[in-house]
Amino acid sequence: MDNLCHTLVGAALGEAGLGRHKPLATATLLVGANLPDVDGFTYAFLDGPTSLAFRRGWTHGILAMAVLPVALAAAMVAWDRAVRRRRRKEKIPARFRALLLPAFAAVLSHPLLDFLNTYGVRFLYPFSKRWFYGDALFIVDPWVWIALAAGIAFSRALASSDRPHPERPARASLAAVVAYIAAMLISSAAGRSLVGRAAREAGVPAGRTMISPVPMDPFRRLVVLEVPGGYRLGVLRWLYRERVALDRGTLPRNDQDPRAAAAAESRDGRKFLVWARFPYFEIRREGEDALVSLRDARYPGSWASVTVAVPAPLLRSPP
Repeated sequence: MDNLCHTLVGAALGEAGLGRHKPLATATLLVGANLPDVDGFTYAFLDGPTSLAFRRGWTHGILAMAVLPVALAAAMVAWDRAVRRRRRKEKIPARFRALLLPAFAAVLSHPLLDFLNTYGVRFLYPFSKRWFYGDALFIVDPWVWIALAAGIAFSRALASSDRPHPERPARASLAAVVAYIAAMLISSAAGRSLVGRAAREAGVPAGRTMISPVPMDPFRRLVVLEVPGGYRLGVLRWLYRERVALDRGTLPRNDQDPRAAAAAESRDGRKFLVWARFPYFEIRREGEDALVSLRDARYPGSWASVTVAVPAPLLRSPP
């Protein structure tokens, strides 16, 4: 999910009670909710394909979930001693044990939210490189923003006026978001079943299926259906009588082309394929050489691609 969503979750957890009456607990929640995305800084000093292969692994996996919260709580206590209480000695000191629960709650919330979209997350990294996909929420979901922001605002209003139970609105907003996520997960599972049945009725030999959420509209999904030689794209609309509409044509994978095979074995190609879920290859000539674009059918025609030049000598058979 986007970092605004992660930040709002951290703030809502704080207003719901995890950030109250504990020095630096709210700050810990806000930092921890975004901390796994520290891997995004790899784009500053690594090339795009390498960064893509690195993302949502080391800092999102099971090992990081054990290490990052402890490191965060320790860092907050160190900052408290070195900066916060040095400036104002009367401040109540932050306690490591008191910050552990907010740190774990915030950090663990991050990969759970990232799992919900089509980009995926590697929960078991570094022990397994398997990707997990929820296919439930679009990576930017304003409905989640609105629910969380409303709960935070009402809780803060109650707290500022010294009214009882200021944590209740934040808790209600978190409960509403959890219910929304559950409904979207159920919708995704039901959608896969519906698309599979529609494919069988149409005589389409289908393999893996993705039901991708779209912005703002929880009743519409984009479909990627793996078929022999490529992918069938389509749309699922829950409010229509004919809910599943598949494109007539097939998006060819082109992976049997020797130029595609050469590109897949290149350094950038291998890095891209670590991340790709539904890879396909677009090939064009440039003189005697070939330019091969590796893409992903999740995001066709978008940023999700890398282009590899395949020189003609690589394609010639050895004498």
